[in-house]
Amino acid sequence: MGEILVAVGSKENISEDISLLARKWLEHPRIAAVTGADIKPTVIEKASALFVDPDLVLAIVDPEQAELEDAKNHLEILKERIHLIIYYTESITEPPAFLGSKPVQMDKDRDTRLRERVLTVTRAHHKKMTDKAFSLLKERVKEEAFLEPELNKLLDYAGDKETIELKDVAAVITETHEETLITLFDAMAQKNHRELIGILENLLSQGLHILAIHSFLVRQIRLLLQAKDIEELFPTEMEYKMFSKTLATLKESLDSPPKEKKHFLPYQKPYYAFKLAKTSVKSSEKDLLVLYGMLVDLEMSIKTGTKYDRARLETALLEV
Repeated sequence: MGEILVAVGSKENISEDISLLARKWLEHPRIAAVTGADIKPTVIEKASALFVDPDLVLAIVDPEQAELEDAKNHLEILKERIHLIIYYTESITEPPAFLGSKPVQMDKDRDTRLRERVLTVTRAHHKKMTDKAFSLLKERVKEEAFLEPELNKLLDYAGDKETIELKDVAAVITETHEETLITLFDAMAQKNHRELIGILENLLSQGLHILAIHSFLVRQIRLLLQAKDIEELFPTEMEYKMFSKTLATLKESLDSPPKEKKHFLPYQKPYYAFKLAKTSVKSSEKDLLVLYGMLVDLEMSIKTGTKYDRARLETALLEV
């Protein structure tokens, strides 16, 4: 028997929030997300299917109240078979009463979110983590989507130890996925398809959901496009020390800091921004825009949960 959970979060955290909520029910959920005109036909299709994957979690994003009321009968049938998440990216007054669930407010502060997720996982395995270990984990895992596979590696490494310490994090999380994805972009720029597929295989084998990889790729392309826009400020031969000073000057020149700093190049850590700037030179703006368009088109097909998700992502990467 399933359940309907209503949650309120934000557009920036949608993938991580839905993944976190789905894992409250299932260890390895298969998530399908729908929005807009796709909501009603998807709900009807799943409710009418003879067999439904018991590991499926259907996430309905930003539905209008009328859409939910219209699909009420099918939603009530469906919740007897699978779990559903009604996710709003903005605050709501009151969801329809038949959902039978008060909205869960998702925390928007990154440190709080990370700490809660780490506590949930470590407690489930009867372990603790020191503050110093958490600080290093937070520093090395820049994207929430990559937190779970890193925690799993830490748990395996800790074995019978009750407390995960700083030295454990330092030993296990030595290379970030961000660096791996920069290497992926290098392989794309050089048309090295063998290396590109190898990197993608490596990320998937580490337990990353394909939607998490997709979200990260979209964010990376945005940062690379920003780097292209200010390429003249960072000549190819510029050394890291001078780059760091120029980046700091650029950040200070902005009128006010954005709410979501992770989406803007000047607010990246200097060395990470330096590597992004070096990578942007290897790809043309046209290629980056083409890939960005392909990934945007691909997003909904991935979220609806087709069995060809990986093949579609590979095709998009290889066609650039």
